[in-house]
Order: sequence, then C-alpha cells, then structure tokens
Amino acid sequence: MKLIKKHYPALLSLALLAGFFSLCWAFKTFYFIYELELNPHKKLILLSSCGLGSVLAGLLFFSKKRIQTALAFIFYLLLSFLLYADVLYERYYDAILHIQLLQQANQLGDVKDSIASLVYVSDIWYWIDIPAALLFLYVFSRKARNGRHPFIGSAMFAAGTAFILFAAFYPLKDTFSDQYKVSLTGILPAHIYDLSRTYYNQAAAKEVTAEEKTELEILEDYFKEKQKLLKSSPYYGMFEGKNIIMVQAESLNDFPIGSKVNGEEITPHLNELISVSHYYPNIYLQIGRGNTSDAEFVANNSLYPIADMGVYKTYPKNNFISLPQVLKKEGYTANAAHGNSPEFWNRRMAYPNQGFDNFYSTEHIKIEEDEVIGMGVSDRSMFNQMIDIYKEEERPFYSFIVSLTNHRPFDLPDKYQSLNLPAEFTDTLTGNYLQATHYFDRSIGYFIEKLKEEKIWDDTIFVVYGDHYGPIPKDKDEIQQLLGVSFDQKEQFNVPLIIHHPGQTTAVKNEVIGSQMDIFPTLASLIGIEQPLAHLGTSLDIKKEGFAGFAYETTPYSYYSGQYDFAASHNGVFQDGICTDNRTGEKVSVNACKKTHEQLAKEIQLSEFLLENNLIGELFK
Repeated sequence: MKLIKKHYPALLSLALLAGFFSLCWAFKTFYFIYELELNPHKKLILLSSCGLGSVLAGLLFFSKKRIQTALAFIFYLLLSFLLYADVLYERYYDAILHIQLLQQANQLGDVKDSIASLVYVSDIWYWIDIPAALLFLYVFSRKARNGRHPFIGSAMFAAGTAFILFAAFYPLKDTFSDQYKVSLTGILPAHIYDLSRTYYNQAAAKEVTAEEKTELEILEDYFKEKQKLLKSSPYYGMFEGKNIIMVQAESLNDFPIGSKVNGEEITPHLNELISVSHYYPNIYLQIGRGNTSDAEFVANNSLYPIADMGVYKTYPKNNFISLPQVLKKEGYTANAAHGNSPEFWNRRMAYPNQGFDNFYSTEHIKIEEDEVIGMGVSDRSMFNQMIDIYKEEERPFYSFIVSLTNHRPFDLPDKYQSLNLPAEFTDTLTGNYLQATHYFDRSIGYFIEKLKEEKIWDDTIFVVYGDHYGPIPKDKDEIQQLLGVSFDQKEQFNVPLIIHHPGQTTAVKNEVIGSQMDIFPTLASLIGIEQPLAHLGTSLDIKKEGFAGFAYETTPYSYYSGQYDFAASHNGVFQDGICTDNRTGEKVSVNACKKTHEQLAKEIQLSEFLLENNLIGELFK
C-alpha cells in the first residue's frame, strides 16, 4: 500500500496516458472497420489498442529524458500514417497495405495524384487526435518529467507488447481476408501476423526434393491435358507466323464500350475495331499486389500472381514459360513498351526473364519524351514511335505495349479533352475518366490507321484488353446518373478484350465468362503452339463453362461463372460463403459452388507453389 501511495502520481499519469492513446487508436480502428462495412470484434480490438497505449506509456515512463516523449509521438504518428495508408490502399485495392510494399515507396512520386484522388474530406477523423496527442504529450513532458520510473515503464512496455502479440497470433489465420483480420484485431496485429507469415514462407522455400519432382511430373501431365484442348479451337494454327501486337490499356473498364454521352460515342474507334474483331465482353481482371504489372504477368503467363509485392518485384529472376519466351522459340522477336521509367514496378529487372529482348521505355535511345501527359510519354506518341520501330523489326514479332495516359486521377490537360460532357460532370472523377478513355480511344484509332498505312495490319493479330478498373465504388452514383450503368463489383472488375484476326472483316461477339488468364492460351491456339506450355487458363474460342476466379481484389477464392457466382466469406470458411444462381439471381445452397471453388483453390495454390519455389522452369525437363 505504501508503494502504491508513493508512486500514485506516476501511476495515475501512466493510466491517463495509456487510456488516452488506447481510446484514440480504438476510435480510428473502429472508424476504419465501419468503412469496411464489417462488424468489429470489440474485445480483441480494445485489447490491441490497450496494448499500443501501454507501449507508448511505457516509452514515456522509461526515462526522464524528453527525447522519450518525442519518440513516443513519432511512433504514434508513424502508426497513424500506416493506418491511413491502409485506408487509401483498401479504397483502391480492396486489401490492406502489406508492409513489404513499402519497398516500392520510390514509386509514390509517380502516383501521387492518384493517391490524392482517394482522399476524402471525412478523413479528418483519422487525424483529429494528432494535435490532441501533441498537446497531451507537451503538458506531460512539462508536468511529469521527474515522475518517471524505468521499472514501471519497462513493465508497461512489456505488457503492451504481449497484448499486441497475443492479438496477432492467437485469433488470426491464413484463411482470413485482410479486412477480416483488421475487423478482428485492428491493423497492427494484422500487419505483424502477415509479416511473420511472409518471412516464414520465404524460409520454407527450398530446393526441389524427390517428392516434389514426382509432383512436378503430375503437373506436367496436368498441363499437357490442358494444352491438348487448344487444338479443339476452330482457329487453331490458322495464324501461324503472324505478328502479335498486344495493348494493355490502362484503367479500361468495359462499360464505356458502346456507351454514349450526349449522343456521342465514348469509344468510337474501339467500337469500330469490335465490328471487325472477336469481342469478349465478359472478361474479368486478376490483378494482385503488383496491380498493372500483375495484369501483364497474368496475360503473358496464365498463372495467378501470388506474390506479396507483385510478381515482378517478388520473383523477377524466376524462370517462366511465358508468351514471349514461347513465341521466341517459334522464331519471333519480342519487345515491350511503356512510356515511363524502366524501374516502375521493377520492369527493368523482370522483363528479361519474361523473355522480352527490348524494353522501349523513357530510357531507351529510340524513345523520345516529345509529348508527356501525366505519368509519362503520351499514348499517341508511344504508338507513333512504335510504328517506326516496327519498320525495322525482324518479322514475325511480338510487341507488348502498356498504355499509360488513362491513369488515375485521369486529369487530362484541356487541349486533349474532346468529349462533350454535361456541364455537371465537368471536372468530376467520372467525367475525367471518360475524357481520358475517349483520348485513349482516339490514340488506338490513330495507331490502327498507321499500322494499315505501313502494311503491318493485315499480317498482325491485334489485341486490346483492360488491365484493371478505373472508377471505384465511390463513383457509382455518378456512373449511374450519367450512363445508367449499375457499377457494382462485377461491373467494376469487368474489363474488355478485343482480338482482331488478320483479314477479319466481320464481328464475332463471344459472351463466355473469362479472365486475363485466358489471353495466353487463346493466342497460343491461334498461332498453333506445339511446344509444352504451362497455363491455367483456357482458349476463349473453345471455352464452354465460363469462369473467372480471384486470389486478390475481393475475398480470396471468390469467382464468377456461367452458372453460379461465389462470394467467399471473410473468415475463410467455405460454408459461410454465398452462392448465387446467375439465371435467377437468387441465393442457393453453397454446395452448388463447391466443385468450382475447390478447383480455384487448387489452381491458386499451384501458382503459389510454382512461384515460391521457382519450379516453372523445371517443368518438361
């Protein structure tokens, strides 16, 4: 009792400090979970929040030096930045920011305008406690400088750390979604858990064992059976030796295709291309942590991009059986083009192992930065410069172009805006997106005309597809009002795919459900590839039962199919998911979705196994 009385002022200050930080952090966490539209686990979140409050209070009581106060404030401020980074990342990627992605911080300058477009006025609630914390700590530093006790501080720090670690490792599981982890314990335990799992998985990657070699032989048979299906396409081998030009269109959703504003077509040139091409309107994205770079990985490899920092950053030196590598064995040259720095998404390091001989970026001697819009060389300029390169290119060639101008926040200079928008949509995010899409459409129209002028068009398979969504759920009301489009998640994930066959003059509309995973096998079938392939997709020209599965962007192991859609549960329990019959729009027994769900899970785990252990190159040896 005497000990308590002696230290009563210090203990009271300690309790006030811990309580203040605990309540502030709990409030911000609950507000984030409210944005996620999930139910918080109040006890565990309060436990982890109290843990953080205790850690900060322990830091303050550990020493009489004022530097401890500054360190405590900086620590809390950095954690607040981490939480807010999660908020912004979630709004665009439907996931929390994995700490490994901080290695890509050098790219923030390129996407700062995109980040700014995700900031809301209501976000003040995430920062309103910072001035109060600064004032609180200032007063404490002045009034209680001599009342600090290293033993009490150490005990509080240890107790707080124990609370946080308990919240991180006791309730959380690998099968939980990012959002569910946050709703259970808050962001700090969720990040600690994910970081620990990442390092564990890296340590588990090893040399191929005899057992795994047997498994590889099984996989070889699996891939051989999938490749046999390609020969059932009516177009199999019909375009052997033809050039391939594939344009990955930045932020291109399918809904602007065929739509009009004030009687004006948003995409007149793409509409014209569709009138003489194969058009697949029910294709869905499959991006991962690498966003645009993962879209191109999926399209060129037909594997899921299971990597904490994106495939190009996590596995740049892996061996692959990619589309450019396969085509090079068929006598093709292969190049890639992007009007930005080669360091963006680590393309400089990743492209050689993807099989690209040349990378035409802003650092290449043949690329001039003669017209820069937003993040880099304009689409029209890049298309024009690629025409000059094609004149010198050895035939046949594969050219992969990543467009750039239609990048978030879609802020085109006035002189490039030509779409006649209603006045109320001028300078809105939706209006800006449609202006940027209209610009891309004009650029692709110009590109096609130049290809025809140079006599390249008739010898070329020409492909255009979207890499990922442009608008986000916050824009759904504007899209509904302007275009009458219901912008739900399925519409958000829907990207166009257009494939023009050499000599084609009529339209073919194939409404089968597919994904970016199916692009590689579709093209391999058109060329008539006989060499061994390792792909999980299917040629869209033979696909009967439509399917698009997701490892990221929504709850993992969700999918869309011709008959059923499955929304996986955040807790990872299959029976808690929702299975919907697409013919009636009604929920049915979850067991109707079980077989496809199990196949999706198998293919995602297969991609992870091959990537983590760099085994793709071991196949077919």
